[in-house]
Amino acid sequence: MATSVLLKNLLISYQTFFRLFWKTFVRSRHTQARLTAKRFFMMAGFFPLLFFVQTVHWIGFILDDILFRKYRSVEIREPVFIVGVPRSGTTFLHRVLANDNERFTTLTLWELILAPSITERKFWLGLGRLDQLIGAPFARLIKWLERRVFGSLDNIHQISLSDPEEDYFALVPIYACFILILPFPFPEELGYLAFFDDEASAADKERIMAFYKSCLKRHLYVRGTDKILFSKNVSFSPMIEALNKTFPDSRIIGTVRNPLAAIPSHISSMMAGAEIFDNDTRGYEFRDQMIAVQRYAYTHLKERLPVLPEDRQMIVRMEDLKDRLESVVRSIYDRLGYAMPPAFEAYIRNQDERQKKYQSGHKYDMSAYELTDTMIYEQFSDVFDEFGYEPPESEAASEKQASARADENPT
Repeated sequence: MATSVLLKNLLISYQTFFRLFWKTFVRSRHTQARLTAKRFFMMAGFFPLLFFVQTVHWIGFILDDILFRKYRSVEIREPVFIVGVPRSGTTFLHRVLANDNERFTTLTLWELILAPSITERKFWLGLGRLDQLIGAPFARLIKWLERRVFGSLDNIHQISLSDPEEDYFALVPIYACFILILPFPFPEELGYLAFFDDEASAADKERIMAFYKSCLKRHLYVRGTDKILFSKNVSFSPMIEALNKTFPDSRIIGTVRNPLAAIPSHISSMMAGAEIFDNDTRGYEFRDQMIAVQRYAYTHLKERLPVLPEDRQMIVRMEDLKDRLESVVRSIYDRLGYAMPPAFEAYIRNQDERQKKYQSGHKYDMSAYELTDTMIYEQFSDVFDEFGYEPPESEAASEKQASARADENPT
């Protein structure tokens, strides 16, 4: 990424930070971010932390352009992206395929939140090597902290700093990561990200995708340019056209799920995040915003993804990932023209047996969101037809839907 583009993103980043600060503490009345006592103290701590972390990242990016300029010439060849509707098994598929580490390299959570720059990554990797020399006490401490801090979220989204993770976190420094809608529920600021291909301006598309591409180049520079970059992002489902334009040789795999299970599961998981910041999710506004996000994701996948050449795209159903994982993975590899390494083949066979026995602990009650199967079907009947899901009024569908909710996969 050229230095001028880097500096432009830097300027926009801090402008956005101070605008969000102003809206949070001065202009939040009559919004979902109304300033309760709990939210005030939460955000009073969150903003300084965000400012500090972002500043460290930007120092790292600037140092990259001084110390590691060769990253700019790294080529990203035939990257693979997993996109999908929220709560449709993207995390599971990502972590399964990431085990083909002879072929793929993917970003982990610690790299995304602690070290998006090469400079930061070199620093933390150096500390990690020193820790190993003295018996890894800090690595054990981090594992203990992970269990204490992230354990309660396992039923919604299993988290570990060393796990492959959605690399939309790489876009946090430029405030182009949709998850920021939770601390900053201002649709006029971040809402366009959920409808990116149609609502983002040409200038924002170019700026954001250039920044993202530079982040992937940084990753390959550190991890090895002989690997295929492998990414998973639910938030990139609205960006299929932008991804295709930025990476014209990319492969994109989309995942879908029965709307009767996906939609309440998505609302439930986002509600849990909103409650952390004490957002006002009463009434229908928050619920309907999340349904609109799902509506666009389904439509975008079924209309924009099949336009790509057959060997560069595929859509899979989450239900098939659970029932016949090995077959689905083989189909993906055949479609993309990959041979399956023996070690990975054995892993997939074992994972297939485990997945058939998997049951998620994520529970939700549709009535809490004043949703019914009929309401969902009326808004998503085309999705049922497109992907072969039974209408809710049939007896067979009721049994399948009850099973789908009880056996929910990770995100």
